[in-house]
Amino acid sequence: MHLNLWLFVSFLLAATSLASPTVNSTAYSRRATYNNPIKPGGGADPWVLKYGDSYYLLYTTGGNVQVTRSSNLAQWAQTGTVVYQPPSGYTDVWAPELHYINGRFYIYVAMAQNGDNASHRMYVLQGTSTTDPLQPFNLVGQITSSDNNWAIDGTVLVLYFIWSGWADSSHQTTQNLYIAPMSSPMQITGARVLLHEPTPAWQHSGGQAINEGPEILVNNGRTFLIFCELLCPSPRTSAYCLAFMGIDGGADPLIRSNWWVLDDHPVMSSSSVAFGPGHASFPYGRNGVPYIAYHADAMPDGGWEGRTIRTQAFGWNADSSPAFPSPMGFDTAFLLLA
Repeated sequence: MHLNLWLFVSFLLAATSLASPTVNSTAYSRRATYNNPIKPGGGADPWVLKYGDSYYLLYTTGGNVQVTRSSNLAQWAQTGTVVYQPPSGYTDVWAPELHYINGRFYIYVAMAQNGDNASHRMYVLQGTSTTDPLQPFNLVGQITSSDNNWAIDGTVLVLYFIWSGWADSSHQTTQNLYIAPMSSPMQITGARVLLHEPTPAWQHSGGQAINEGPEILVNNGRTFLIFCELLCPSPRTSAYCLAFMGIDGGADPLIRSNWWVLDDHPVMSSSSVAFGPGHASFPYGRNGVPYIAYHADAMPDGGWEGRTIRTQAFGWNADSSPAFPSPMGFDTAFLLLA
C-alpha cells in the first residue's frame, strides 16, 4: 500500500475514535453563555486549533501572521501575537492555518508579491518551538506542485495538500479544488489532481465561479471536505455559502472518482440576520461537542470589511455527515459548551 494511503487509513481510524465522545450534559448546564462575534472587530477566514489545554486562533490580517490564544472558543482578544512578518514585497497574506504534525508546528498561508493577486502562492512556515505556537515561525518556502499555478487556502489531510487554485493564468475567474501528495509537511511530491470544479449554475455569480476555503472534517470513519461557494445571484461577500464533498472507506484520495459530491444545494448559507457564512474550521470543545468557526456579515451589503468571526455548535445527521446550523445574529446567546 502507498505510504500516504496507509497514513490516510490510519488517520481515519484514529479520527473515528475521537469523533463521538461521551457527552456530559449536566456539566454543560453550568457553562456560561456567549454571543457572536467571538473576537472584537472584524476578521475573516478563521482557523482554530486546540493544543494542550488552550485554543489557538488564526485569521486573515492581510499583512502578517498572528496567533491568538484563549482558554475557550468564544472569548478572543482583538489582536494576537505576531509570529511571522513577511519580508518587504510580500503582501495580501491570507487565511493562515496552524497544524501540529509529527511533533512540530507548521503554518500554511497564501501570500502575493507587491499587491499582485496573480502572484498568490502557498507558503509553509515552521515553528521555532515544538510546544508553544506563540513563538516565532520561520519561512521554509513555497509549497507547490510542479505546475506552480496560482494557489490560496491550503490545508492538510494527513500527508496530502488541498488548496484552491486556477487551472492556469488564463482562467483567473474560476477557482477549482486540487490535491497533491506530500513527502513531508514542507513539500509536495507529485502532480496536482483536480478534485472539484464550480460547474453547477448556483456556484456561478457575476462572471466568477469559485471553490475556495477547503477544510477537512472527519466523523465516524467518513471524511468530509467542506468548502466555500459563491452562491448566485450576487458576487458580494453576502453570497458566500458552504458546500461539501467526501470520501469513505479509506479510498485513495488522489483518485477523483473516489470522492462523492453534493452539488445540488449548499449545506450552510445566509439567514435573515447573518450573511455569507464562509471559510470555516471545525474545533471540538473539551467535552467533545463539535463547533463550526466561520466568518459572516451582519448586513447583506457588509462587504469584505464587514466580516466578523463567529462560532456555533453543530451536530451530525444519521449518515454521520455534519448538520450545520443556520447562522445566527449578534443578539442570540449560546451556551458555551467548550
